[in-house]
Amino acid sequence: MQDEIIELIIKHIRHSTSEEESAKLLQWLEQSEENRRFYSLFLANYSLHQTVSSDDLNIRSESMVARLNARIDASEARRKQRFNFRVAAYAFAAVAVLVLGFFTVSNFFGEKETPVPMELVANSTSETIHLVLEDGSRVYLRPGASIEYNVSNLPGKREVKLSGDAYFDVTHNEAKPFFVHTGNIGIKVLGTAFSVSSAPEQSQVVLERGSVRLLSPEGVSMVTLSPNQKATYKALSGDMRVEPVYATAFVTDKYRLVSMSDATLAQMVSRLSTIFHKKIKARGGDTEKHYNLAFLKTDTLEDVLSIIEYMTGAECDIEK
Repeated sequence: MQDEIIELIIKHIRHSTSEEESAKLLQWLEQSEENRRFYSLFLANYSLHQTVSSDDLNIRSESMVARLNARIDASEARRKQRFNFRVAAYAFAAVAVLVLGFFTVSNFFGEKETPVPMELVANSTSETIHLVLEDGSRVYLRPGASIEYNVSNLPGKREVKLSGDAYFDVTHNEAKPFFVHTGNIGIKVLGTAFSVSSAPEQSQVVLERGSVRLLSPEGVSMVTLSPNQKATYKALSGDMRVEPVYATAFVTDKYRLVSMSDATLAQMVSRLSTIFHKKIKARGGDTEKHYNLAFLKTDTLEDVLSIIEYMTGAECDIEK
């Protein structure tokens, strides 16, 4: 089973696992906290719109599988994990088990549209969890937050309803704008990264890169944000305040999230060396291509390097 983990994770992301395969993946997730963290990290950095051949997958996942095997073996030697309610709740969140239902989606002008299937994910854990939507967009849900979404079956748009706090890294698609609905505003984007805090009395948006347009519940454009701006909308008064903010520091502090955009292999390795205070050597891989990488501060250096190896085809070693 150990050599099947990476393939199972990718099949699960693509919604193509059988009941038996899903059970195997869940069993692996239950074995240790490290396994669940690795799954969440992998999920957050895997782009569903990429086509990965099975040969390429086998080559790039070899070192990652080796790391997983070592970690699983060590975990099993130390203890047997018992399946309890906390583990079950975390596993459900980590694997992004989705509740499928039919919800009526309203547009910004309050007009009811045909009910469409929306998938619901709620974070009932005490930690930030990662999700990758079908369009490749990444979502980081804070504890207590939930989203309902449909990003693949609506003509001309992608829709998300948010309750609570979340960070979005949206895959660019000019033909299908990405809308986030809170209880009192709408957010329209094409492809960008931003944080949203949604509460009944107010909503707050912090833009890290790209641009977003904030809309009133009636669909009126209120303001367009530029990077490193924060907008706060108060529902009772209708007041909107825009102020400067260092978005990267804001996101890192609130979500414990480290994000790298349009970075080369050398740049990623250099920054990781600084963050983890370790010397890292990378061999091979595509040195010219630029990548996006995101991970939580609680993730291990070994797991982050495994993701980089998968993305770039490089071999990364931590020098002693």
